[in-house]
Amino acid sequence: MDDSGMIKIGPVGSKSGNIWDEKGHNKIFQIFISHDDEINSIQFQYAENGTLVLSDLQGRSDGYKFDVVKLNHPSEYVTWISGFKNNNNSHLISITFGTNHGQYGPFGQSTGKDKEFLFRLGEDRQFGGFHGTADNNSVKSIGVYLKPVAILDSFTKTDKALKEGENWEMLG
Repeated sequence: MDDSGMIKIGPVGSKSGNIWDEKGHNKIFQIFISHDDEINSIQFQYAENGTLVLSDLQGRSDGYKFDVVKLNHPSEYVTWISGFKNNNNSHLISITFGTNHGQYGPFGQSTGKDKEFLFRLGEDRQFGGFHGTADNNSVKSIGVYLKPVAILDSFTKTDKALKEGENWEMLG
């Protein structure tokens, strides 16, 4: 897959820790999340060349809560993520995943003092993977890759109307 034209968004959270990158791994099958008052770890399982591949674990696998998010692959795909970073130390403390089928989360927890983030990626399968930072204690930040739409519809209703000389305001 050619992922050279992707847009890197974020990461949001603390820039401390080791950089991790799952660019191009957009066919998410499952997300594994360990959390309590922050996101302790995250790991992805994705489809690649007809097989399921498990990413490296980011953060530590312990925590008071553990969740598995299973997407209905291939029809379900990531369309947005949101969450909170701690206002004091900028650590990632909550995350929610949105798909074309619904919402998963929030995982972790936040208070009224924390800073919210939201990345909307559209409904055109534009999600291109995750990236961020983590250390041995937790996931410090998260971001996404966006694949811009690469094919222009060759004959849309507006194009047809303009070619036929209609006023675009008359289109319904």
